[in-house]
Amino acid sequence: TLSASDFYEREDTCQSKPVRLLYTGRMDRSKGLMDILAALHGLIAAGEDLVWDLVGMPVKGDPVLDELFARANEYGLGERIKFHGYKPLGPELFDFYKRSDIYILASQSSFEGFPRTIWEAMAHGLPVVATSVGSIPDYISDCAALVKPRSPDDLNKSISKIISDQELRRKNIKRGMFISKQNTLEARSKELISSIRNYLNTKN
Repeated sequence: TLSASDFYEREDTCQSKPVRLLYTGRMDRSKGLMDILAALHGLIAAGEDLVWDLVGMPVKGDPVLDELFARANEYGLGERIKFHGYKPLGPELFDFYKRSDIYILASQSSFEGFPRTIWEAMAHGLPVVATSVGSIPDYISDCAALVKPRSPDDLNKSISKIISDQELRRKNIKRGMFISKQNTLEARSKELISSIRNYLNTKN
């Protein structure tokens, strides 16, 4: 989903307050949205200044957003969470990555593939906190904070670590940028063409 022209390079995030957390994707409870909220609640109670932006499409029949905002209001966090609706792939969506500090994906599903949103986040210089499910650890185990699913406490600790540890944050940003550049449309197209040529050569 990414072209070389889409990249937004930066060395660091979390340079001003509030720190902006971002989730993009389907508004599906299996994505761990309530776990992220619980982690956010704990972090703010501990003194962190955070806001959370959600960008994506609601899932028909899943009232998780209603539940999330009801719980957020109970916590007194209603003003710190913003749902922006669906944004098409391109500048409008990418602008959210550019103005965020940390990307969070807390999927609970063991059948999770590898979400393209992680590549998008890394291509925009964001450190990533994600759950260790599906194919996620196979691709980014050395450049992201990975936590077990359904564990708000682990999310809390990993987000706090990213905010406080500049060396770790910069390392993950740099490594994530490098890996995402290996997964652009241009890079994958070259690999596909090379594979096709190699296959045809073996048939001649």
